[in-house]
Amino acid sequence: MVDDPRAVMPDLPQLLRNLRKMGPEFNKALRQGNIDVAQFVVRAATSKASGNQEVQVARGLSARKDRIPKIAMKNLIYKSASRPNARRSQAARAKLLDVFFGAEFGGGKYGRGNPTTRQTRRGRLVRKGGGYTTQFKPHKGRQGYFLYPTIRDNQANILRLYSANIEDVRRRFNRGSL
Repeated sequence: MVDDPRAVMPDLPQLLRNLRKMGPEFNKALRQGNIDVAQFVVRAATSKASGNQEVQVARGLSARKDRIPKIAMKNLIYKSASRPNARRSQAARAKLLDVFFGAEFGGGKYGRGNPTTRQTRRGRLVRKGGGYTTQFKPHKGRQGYFLYPTIRDNQANILRLYSANIEDVRRRFNRGSL
């Protein structure tokens, strides 16, 4: 399978430019239909997630309206079992996005002796860090554990659903029922 979406749909930028010319009603209907495509990926990724970190992060994934299927992360607090957020300051509370990349791609790539850096600006925390990443599953490079494998494994289905959505909206647009 291919990691680059441009290799799967090489004419996507031109297609999006052409679809933009179809008018606001067409694009609104297209955005609404693409939520179903993104929701398909979110459901599949959520079912593939295993372990507390992955399950919490997968529950934070949500489908968003866009002309291409879009998945976003909800801005929710991560519930840590080892270091609960109640004991942390407001700035140091972990969000799901803070844990996403470790849960998806793993951690501990450089071993126990190389902590991530903690950056501050004028005494304010800019980026969380200052710890080790060995609390995650082993680092897998670009492979991923639940979201990216789901996307790669379902490329044909995602492309079929996306194409069917475009065709359905085009048909409704031609009939004047948008």
